[in-house]
Amino acid sequence: MPYSSEKLKHLLEANRILSSTLNLPELLRQVLRLATDVVDAETSSLLLYDREKNDLRFDLALGEKEPQLKQIRLKMGEGIAGAAAQERTAQIVNNVESDVRWAKAVDTKTQFQTRSVLAVPLLCRGELLGVVEAINKRSGDFTREDADLFEAFAGQAAISLENARVFECLQEEKDKIQAVFSQMSDGAIFVDRDGNKLLANRSASRLLGSENVKQEKMQDVLAGFQVQPPLADILSGKKVAVPFEFTRSASKTFCLVGTVTPIIDAASNTIGFIFIFRDATEEKKESILKRNFLALISHKLRTPLVAITGYGPLLLADDRLSDYHKKAVDSIHRQGKYLLGLVEKLLFFTLVEGDGIDLMAAPASFAVAVDQAVTLMHSFVEDRGAVVTISPSVGTLPSMVMDMEKIVVVVVNLIENAIKFNPGPVKNVEIRGRRDRGYAGIEVIDNGPGIPPEEREKIFLRFYQIEESFTGQVEGTGLGLALVKRVVDAHGGSVHVESTMGRGSTFVLMLPWKGTVL
Repeated sequence: MPYSSEKLKHLLEANRILSSTLNLPELLRQVLRLATDVVDAETSSLLLYDREKNDLRFDLALGEKEPQLKQIRLKMGEGIAGAAAQERTAQIVNNVESDVRWAKAVDTKTQFQTRSVLAVPLLCRGELLGVVEAINKRSGDFTREDADLFEAFAGQAAISLENARVFECLQEEKDKIQAVFSQMSDGAIFVDRDGNKLLANRSASRLLGSENVKQEKMQDVLAGFQVQPPLADILSGKKVAVPFEFTRSASKTFCLVGTVTPIIDAASNTIGFIFIFRDATEEKKESILKRNFLALISHKLRTPLVAITGYGPLLLADDRLSDYHKKAVDSIHRQGKYLLGLVEKLLFFTLVEGDGIDLMAAPASFAVAVDQAVTLMHSFVEDRGAVVTISPSVGTLPSMVMDMEKIVVVVVNLIENAIKFNPGPVKNVEIRGRRDRGYAGIEVIDNGPGIPPEEREKIFLRFYQIEESFTGQVEGTGLGLALVKRVVDAHGGSVHVESTMGRGSTFVLMLPWKGTVL
């Protein structure tokens, strides 16, 4: 139905005003004021739909009766407003006294006289938000034209109301995030995909210096710090969390460690990064002291142990020893070898736990590394009644750039763990070759008890072992898999475990081989 120019002007003005604010309380007030102007009513009221209680509550009303109205709720279908909400259509009532739906209690509560009502539901994308009422037409009766005009107004009001609600919710969430972000004890910096700083919290200013954090680019924020891995690599767009270390050596050593995590949009594109970091200077110092102490102790223990294990076989070969003495010497020899193995592993650990691992990298064959490892483990495997088989697929792996000595140690540790942590009577280990998109390596497959999901990341931590009740043993230092991960990471590769409870585990070691540069 075409509207008069005056009514159309009112409607366009209402739309303009409703689109101009996202402040919810202000918007609701504007809705009421405009509702009376659009259809020339004495006053108006706004009821909002409560999804949880499935009823309507008076939220706002023009005039002095608002406090009394706010105490009133209407069930769906109750009163003229309730009918508009339930039927989702405009309700025109020009004589409320003659309409059985009229909720007289509202007038009784407010001491207001209602003569006529035009009630229209507020609908946005098919969802009910509430009901807006125009009350008491100033001249004449509410008409169908008024209802059409009011519905058009209500449609725009519902959209504006929903937008304001969404904005308010977003603002609340932003305020919560901002509060948490600003109160974090860890430093936090948001950057875009090009490394331009977007936001930094107070802890970041404290740790990096307020002058640094005022800079616009992350590379300037980190001025004076050595970054490992390089910032360009961190911002390369990889969709994985990357651990990093910021070190400043000038005047006084200062070390920050943390993780940078990419921010991914709905289209799986990297749109930015968040750096979370903390002061690890004291931890770094303690780590260096601990490493130096372990290295010293290992060297001091190694010398007498070499003598013990070296003279053991000579004493056992002496025919003058009684059986009792031979048994004692044999026990000393075996335990000495075991202790020497632990010391050598601890010594190797102190080497790879330094600031960097020196790799003697050269083209080498995985097949040779596996053969050497199996040979070194021969006595260990035989003593425990285990069986280690090498799949022909290992021999098909390409020549790769690696530190052969260290990779042999890695394979030795994987074989040792596969056997040592298998409490079953039959201990089988199979080594297979594996290739995957520019990477090649081996799988060490056992028939042990499997590894619980919650333990699969922890087992690569230093000095960590799954409890004895699960593995059936506690021998060892908990360093084997930590050594494996450290060496493999230094090669630019990866190591992880695939396991099914009760059906064994597969440790997968992969190194880059296409265009490998070390």
